[in-house]
Amino acid sequence: MPRPLARALFLFVSLSSAAFAHDDALFRSQTQAPFPGPIVVVPGTAPSIDFPRQGISLLGWLPLEEFGVHTSGADCWGYVAPSGREYAIIGLSNGVGFVEVTDPGRPTIVSVLPAVGSLWRDVKVYQDHAYFVSEGGDGVVVVDLSQIDAGTVTLVGNVTTGGQTATHNVAIDEASGFLYRTGGASDTLGIRVYSLANKSNPTFVAQWNNRYFHDAQIVTYTSGPYAGKQVCFAFSENGSGGGSPRLEILDVTQKSNIQLLGSVAYSNGSFSHQGWLSPDRQYLYLNDELDEAFSGTPTTTRILDVSNLAAPFEVGTFTNGSSAIDHNLYTLGDEIYEANYRSGLRVYDASNPTAPVEKAYFDTYPEDDVPEFNGLWNAYPFLPSGTVFGSDLEKGLFVWRMGDPLLAFSFPVPLTELVAPSGQTVQVQITESTPGAFVAGTATLHADSGSGFAAIPMTSLGGGLFSASLPATTCGDRVEYYFSAETTGGVTWTEPAAAPTFRYGAIAAYGTVTLQSLDFENAAGWTVGAPGDDATTGIWTRVDPIGTSAQPEDDHTASGTTCWVTGQGPPGGGVGDNDVDGGKTTLTSSVIDLSGGDAVISYWRWYSNVGGGDPGNDVFTVDVTNDGSSWQNVEVVGPTGNDSVGGWRFHEFRVSDFVAPTATVRVRFVAADENSGSIVEAAIDDFEVARYDCAPPCPPPFAYGAGELGSTGGVGTTGWSGTPSVATADFAIEASGFTPNSFAVLFTGTGQTSAPSGGFTVLVGGVLTRTVFFTDANGAATLPIPIQASQVGFTRTFQCVGRDPGFGGNVQGGNAIQATFCP
Repeated sequence: MPRPLARALFLFVSLSSAAFAHDDALFRSQTQAPFPGPIVVVPGTAPSIDFPRQGISLLGWLPLEEFGVHTSGADCWGYVAPSGREYAIIGLSNGVGFVEVTDPGRPTIVSVLPAVGSLWRDVKVYQDHAYFVSEGGDGVVVVDLSQIDAGTVTLVGNVTTGGQTATHNVAIDEASGFLYRTGGASDTLGIRVYSLANKSNPTFVAQWNNRYFHDAQIVTYTSGPYAGKQVCFAFSENGSGGGSPRLEILDVTQKSNIQLLGSVAYSNGSFSHQGWLSPDRQYLYLNDELDEAFSGTPTTTRILDVSNLAAPFEVGTFTNGSSAIDHNLYTLGDEIYEANYRSGLRVYDASNPTAPVEKAYFDTYPEDDVPEFNGLWNAYPFLPSGTVFGSDLEKGLFVWRMGDPLLAFSFPVPLTELVAPSGQTVQVQITESTPGAFVAGTATLHADSGSGFAAIPMTSLGGGLFSASLPATTCGDRVEYYFSAETTGGVTWTEPAAAPTFRYGAIAAYGTVTLQSLDFENAAGWTVGAPGDDATTGIWTRVDPIGTSAQPEDDHTASGTTCWVTGQGPPGGGVGDNDVDGGKTTLTSSVIDLSGGDAVISYWRWYSNVGGGDPGNDVFTVDVTNDGSSWQNVEVVGPTGNDSVGGWRFHEFRVSDFVAPTATVRVRFVAADENSGSIVEAAIDDFEVARYDCAPPCPPPFAYGAGELGSTGGVGTTGWSGTPSVATADFAIEASGFTPNSFAVLFTGTGQTSAPSGGFTVLVGGVLTRTVFFTDANGAATLPIPIQASQVGFTRTFQCVGRDPGFGGNVQGGNAIQATFCP
């Protein structure tokens, strides 16, 4: 569970040890493992994560692991091809991802280019080329986008002229065709300027290093007193470590003679981070990155009047009351889009430019709004379609549309956590918020029973109701599925939203019995240590974990606090404090009695092996035994891949796939650091053992037809008791409402009919048998029906008919029932 107080304490320790440092020191101390996808939603339960939102619809989400092995996301930018197709570009820890978002409900990765490792990566676009930079020291990396519609993104090369190859940010004045590198590894780096006359080979033309520039916006004025001037609005400090945060305004028209036009400090400044002009260029909105943490102020954006470039001044501030860090913002018409780390995307109505008011939000970090460096890094609102996307440090790429969803999905027959192995019909109601928005024929069920998602067209039942069947699959297997439909304009809407990252999940079975369910709020008989264990630190322990970039901050159980982890460091300690070192450490489950048959064992695990000087060379192993001495390997996690970068991840296995089920089954988890210099952490939580019922349930009998009124005033009724099954052996026909103490007959048939016969209606047909019985003083009787194993699957119909001397026909007919015999 999230613990804001613990986070706040950690922040205080971090700040006190890195007073007024640039985001580098704090950022590194607060990094978290990437959030793993996909998110399987069990019908009837809450998803493991839900994003608070208002006035913004989630259409797509690509977690970091969709792009390969990356530990964090960074900045993002957009590109529109000449064809009109739209793309998102996202910086990653080890590369840059290019994603088509023309249909925002189906974001599609086109390419991922590798790059030097860095927590910071920024990208901008000029015409059909993209340019990205990083603190990793790769200069300006040039990418040709001219063939992106054909699925090709070409790495042109690196530009390393201009001195220091590390760069913090990049800005482009598209009107003049110049690129500006800002900041980097040196305290004296302001801007370095490159001509884009040759797009594939930017030419270094000038620099201005009087102050450190963290970021900048450069525009060319086309009217008013500054017409023809190229002006740089720079967010600056005395050095990369901060100090004297200001907005600097430079005339960069003549690259050989860059001039300072104006400069302004602002209230309660800590670190001038980023900002953007209002569309009329009368105001500039500025983000300070550290004031929330250092001053304890709520999320505060400064409003600067820049109508006179020589004399800018602060006219006010605005806030939504959150405590999160405001990071990057952009203006579009009368709106301001802010990516504010732990409070996510915040959209403000700036029709009154000096008093913006929040109008919509989407929180990508729902746990809290603590002023730390996690969550949404950037949001890009400039695509012509109105699609907005954002890059998140831990969660990757989000794709949104402003407003509420155009289609709503509901389920008249609720979805269930179990589905029939033989296949199960599901129904969905699709409702338009705008008449005519839904495109007929696009309702689709997407189902995956182990071989990837298959699209199954849904059948219209009228009135917006649609039906389709999940595929048949092996009992005990997991079935995952989601629904989609399109609106005019080619936009796909899904249920759950952002599917398939969110998808429904069910088990193919007719029933389930949970044999063990452990959340580790107690030790549950599990043991630490085994012959051959030789780790010197990082020994398995059951605790409320203290998070680092390698170890979880919270256990996996929504209502719990403790789990098994490899070692526990001190609050505010380093990533390598008490991680696994010097060998292996073993955690072994208690004995699991499976003498009654097979079962599926599941658990949530965490494994990180990407830190330190020698990462990616160790593994985490899971084994099972049925006799305590012979162990069979279930899975090996690592040494590389997305399962090795941290994050809670689910795994399950069928015991019989590895060992014969016995009364002495156990599972063990082994974390090891067999190589020098690596950071190895592991954790286990929510261990469960379940047995699935693979026998189809016995369908209940049902009545049909109508009983007839007898001379005594009762209606003859044929009913039943018990279950028509061999196993229960309690099935009986119950006759009632007939003439007391009278002769009667039970007709048994193989089908249904309805035909007059001798004064009553015969309701049973096919091959008939007759059984004579007598009613009791109440006109009732119980007639046991023995069922043999050889009759399983047979369907039989039953009707009781009584003698009624009070009526001329001397017969009183009853209704009938139908039953199918089962095991």
